[in-house]
Amino acid sequence: MMIISTIQKFSLFLLSFCRLSLTHKFATVLSAIIFSKKSKKYLVSCKNLKACYPEKSQDWIEEKAKKSLIEYSKAMIESPFVYRQAEKNLYELIKNVYSENLIEEAIEENKGIIFMTPHHGSWEMSGLYAASKIKTFTMYKPLRNKILDDFVYKGRKTKGSSLVETDNFGVKKLLKALREKYGIGILPDHTPKINQGVMSTFFGVPVNTTTLIYKLSRKNKIPIIYLFAERLESGKGFDIHVGRVEEEFYKLDEKEAADFLNSIIESLVSKNVFQYLWSYERFRNRSEVNESIYN
Repeated sequence: MMIISTIQKFSLFLLSFCRLSLTHKFATVLSAIIFSKKSKKYLVSCKNLKACYPEKSQDWIEEKAKKSLIEYSKAMIESPFVYRQAEKNLYELIKNVYSENLIEEAIEENKGIIFMTPHHGSWEMSGLYAASKIKTFTMYKPLRNKILDDFVYKGRKTKGSSLVETDNFGVKKLLKALREKYGIGILPDHTPKINQGVMSTFFGVPVNTTTLIYKLSRKNKIPIIYLFAERLESGKGFDIHVGRVEEEFYKLDEKEAADFLNSIIESLVSKNVFQYLWSYERFRNRSEVNESIYN
């Protein structure tokens, strides 16, 4: 175990000095080795894509599944370099920021901010970028691998972000952060436990959806900013896409609010389909739905 831990630490250290162009080439090769057509992540990706794009051909589904897993590999392997770069100058990795003024305007309102960052593009970059704008608190579920967990935990705190538990204690800390006019980060496409969310649809498919963003924002109309860090080709960096949830959101009920947020995620995914994390079992824990697309 000591030798394995040493190798893991050394590998992460080396990756932190590898520029994006190199790590992305390595990720492409690694993805081909790890994610065969019989691998679980490949099969789940195909099933999710088929459910969301039933009109597409099987060739299209398989192509997007393969590309999505390459992007997933890039997201994992690029993280050490992104964390290290964030300590020096995060903005060297950012080529364009679209609608950045929306964040500045939300900060000026002095209500706090809810950052909505789906599993799309580089969600690590999205979180670091948000934390570079305002002190931010985000939920964090520890990884099983202690070496990786320590590395990711420290990396996500690079820009001063505070990580809280994924339970009721964590939610209380998020509420406290908003009362103190800070930012909080939430993954809107995380699958809640059964009967803990509300049933909505994602690309027309029934999906269990978290209501946390709705519950935290509605009373005081907290600004909700959604982010997507698009990974550019050839390791050239990232483009940050910024948007803000419209005022009508605060007038909706839980079900309508879930539909509203899922439609936003759909629009972000449509900007770059294969950079979405299709290998995540998004359609689990559904109530009033008999079939499971993962059988």
